[in-house]
Amino acid sequence: MTITLRPITAENFEDVASLPLLAHQHAYLASNSYSIAQASFFPFLVTRAIYLNERPIGFMMYAKPEPHEDQGEFGIWRFMVSSDHQGKGYGRQALARLISEIRSHPDVKRIFISYKPENEPAKIFYASFGFRETEVDDEGEMVAVLSCGEESTNGS
Repeated sequence: MTITLRPITAENFEDVASLPLLAHQHAYLASNSYSIAQASFFPFLVTRAIYLNERPIGFMMYAKPEPHEDQGEFGIWRFMVSSDHQGKGYGRQALARLISEIRSHPDVKRIFISYKPENEPAKIFYASFGFRETEVDDEGEMVAVLSCGEESTNGS
């Protein structure tokens, strides 16, 4: 079973927009359709569909630095795997691929991600990739940072 990341297109938009979450996860994530719309207005946002072979099973969105910002700072804004594909290791593979994609940008120094402080599974998952909690932001989310120097990003 192969996990790949692909751009959102007219052909896969509806499938990606309608991917289901578990009921309690709705409090943690914006909808995929909202995120895709958001990215259409802000060119610094990059969207990716997570594919299992030829079927979309998840969604990711990251922010590249804008010209007036520190060019080494990238942020993962959205990351979801559909409820029927969670717990199978696909999210781990997808995040490893996304980190690799971001690291391919010149001058990347750090990757940020944020989550609700009470979301213990997210904390453990991101920590396994080397993300380290740094602060709670103005919106009450925990910010974790992956330094792109010598730290491992393979998720082990």
